[in-house]
Amino acid sequence: MLKGSCRVLVLLVLGLFAAPAIFASGRPSPKKAKDKKAASANAKRAKQEGAQSQKRLSPEALRVMNEGVGKGIGQWVPMPGTNGTPGMFTLNTGDTLPRGAYDVTGYVNKYGRAPGSLNVFDVGTMVGFGVTNRLTIFGGWDVYRHIQTRDPGALSSNACPLNLYPEYCPKPVYPGTPYVIPFGSGPVYSEDFPFAGINNGGIGPVTLGVKYGILSETRGNPVSLAIRDEVYIPTKTNITQLYNEGGMQSGAWADLLGVTVSKTFANVVTWSFDYGHEFTQDPRGSVVGPLPPPEQYVPSGPVSVTLADQEHIGTGFIFFPRSRFQLMTEYNGVIYDGNATPTTTFGPRDPVDGIWGIRVYPWHIVSVDAGYRYMLNLPQNFDRSGFVVKINAEYWPGKPAPADNVTVTSTADPQSVVQDAGQMVHLTAHGTDTLGHSLTYTWTAPAGSIRGTGPDVQWDPDGANPGKYTLTVRAGDPYGNFATSSQEITVTPKPIPPPTMACSSVKPSVLPGERVGITANVHDESGTTLTYTWRTTGGQIIGSGASVTFDSTGLAPGTYTITGRVENEKGAAADCQVQVTVQAPPPPKPQASKIDQCLFRDNSTRVDNVCKRVLDNVALRLQNETGAHVVVIGYASPGKTARVQRLAERRAGERSTNAQKYLVSKGISADRIETRTGTVTAGETRKQSNRIDIIWVPEGATY
Repeated sequence: MLKGSCRVLVLLVLGLFAAPAIFASGRPSPKKAKDKKAASANAKRAKQEGAQSQKRLSPEALRVMNEGVGKGIGQWVPMPGTNGTPGMFTLNTGDTLPRGAYDVTGYVNKYGRAPGSLNVFDVGTMVGFGVTNRLTIFGGWDVYRHIQTRDPGALSSNACPLNLYPEYCPKPVYPGTPYVIPFGSGPVYSEDFPFAGINNGGIGPVTLGVKYGILSETRGNPVSLAIRDEVYIPTKTNITQLYNEGGMQSGAWADLLGVTVSKTFANVVTWSFDYGHEFTQDPRGSVVGPLPPPEQYVPSGPVSVTLADQEHIGTGFIFFPRSRFQLMTEYNGVIYDGNATPTTTFGPRDPVDGIWGIRVYPWHIVSVDAGYRYMLNLPQNFDRSGFVVKINAEYWPGKPAPADNVTVTSTADPQSVVQDAGQMVHLTAHGTDTLGHSLTYTWTAPAGSIRGTGPDVQWDPDGANPGKYTLTVRAGDPYGNFATSSQEITVTPKPIPPPTMACSSVKPSVLPGERVGITANVHDESGTTLTYTWRTTGGQIIGSGASVTFDSTGLAPGTYTITGRVENEKGAAADCQVQVTVQAPPPPKPQASKIDQCLFRDNSTRVDNVCKRVLDNVALRLQNETGAHVVVIGYASPGKTARVQRLAERRAGERSTNAQKYLVSKGISADRIETRTGTVTAGETRKQSNRIDIIWVPEGATY
């Protein structure tokens, strides 16, 4: 299997190196007319073509008109390979014969096989017929085949001829096979010709097949693609007869399923890749004598040899496929895989060969192919050279070339959009081509951008100014024929948005009678003069414009709403609101006050019973109001001398201190009783001057 993979790699490398990538597609120029009448017709057509550039024909149709050959694709029709369908020397292309077409080819083909250094010389004929434009049937026969064994010692079938002294030959290792193995562990044979061993010739097998075209360049597809099935029918199955006549066939049926793809580049080169898998059957029958009569042949005997399936792979090129003289080259390989009778073959046995030659047209429906064939990988063969010579004839029914017209229609949705609104326009095109060619759609727009490709796209008008825009689609086929269709889209100016307005207050709450500033923040794109209007649910608005003052004088506690309105000269307006809370005035601050007093005799500082009752009330109140305290202020009538005045001040202090002591005795903390001395106010009587004042200082108040 590794050897087979190497053969595939060789073929692919050869194909890649020879690939016609250097050729670009283009439209060929028509050939010169051969006489004055044709030249005049050509000139007239060229003038019409210039006047109607949108109705040009495909190259094939134009060539038919210019050359006057009603054969459908040009003067030099495609010719068959050795299997009877359009191809090269031995390979196929992806094309099929059109309906009603037929071809015939006769060939001589010389090539080599290993082991045994076999030279195979075939003479055969094939015919093909187009049942439909896609379906072709074909069949043929190798009327004569000669095999020359240049190295018979390399084949185990030659080691002991069956018809000479069989009693001295060793018995075959594999019962029922004609192979004797004098020096090896397995037979040595060629998979294509397992009974070859002597030089001889005879008739070859019959081939019948069908080919179906999936794609075709003549129908406008980018490539030609076809599948086929070929059945090989043996014309001889008697194993002994096959052996004694040189083994021209395997003696068993085989079936090949294949696929072919081809592509023509700019009418300069046609490339083809051909692959097929051949399912082989194993020949059956016993060898019953040197030359047994047919009635002694045992067709239901054991398998004589198990043949491997075959992978056929090849690539090739036709240079200048529209010319009278064409160059052709092929690279072919056969890979043997699957179960097979073991072999001790030395050296490569999967053949890879190349063919290089020419195709010449004596007439437009007749060609001669001649090619040199060389076995690239069979170095053990004595003769690696070969050749292929073919004579081909083909009838290709033609019809007048139809006009290749392209038409296209388009739609747009919507027909109008607003500037910078982010809207997209959906564009759709529907094109037709009278010859069924594939179409390419190209969209153009004077502004904005086209999003997408093909018949369905979108137009993005971003950046387009107000106005009317013509959007155009061009539908064209691969041969330069095209048509256009347009849609007019209106971009309307974007509307000026109304103004926006937001209000704010310097502070959210005030006391009754306070004033607070109100400010409006306005955004307007009209560029016109703005007018402000303010109103409130209470209080007064002082000022005008974007900044005013709210006056809360006379308002009861509560929340009041100030509403602003702005209006531009376009008639658009906006409103805003802000709320201000008028808080209730705080309660009055606690105040200290005189709650009682005690009078004293002129020179006494003692707290008498009357004063004790007063102080008892004070103590009770202090016990109830734990956060309050009292200030006791002692007074004494003033003296007329300094000494007497000092005594008076001392008596005043003792009077307040004694009152404090009494209150402490009633359970009042001393730190809640503050003592002071006061100065008698002028005009007070002597009796009024000798006293203590009790000042009540509630919690939170000072004195």
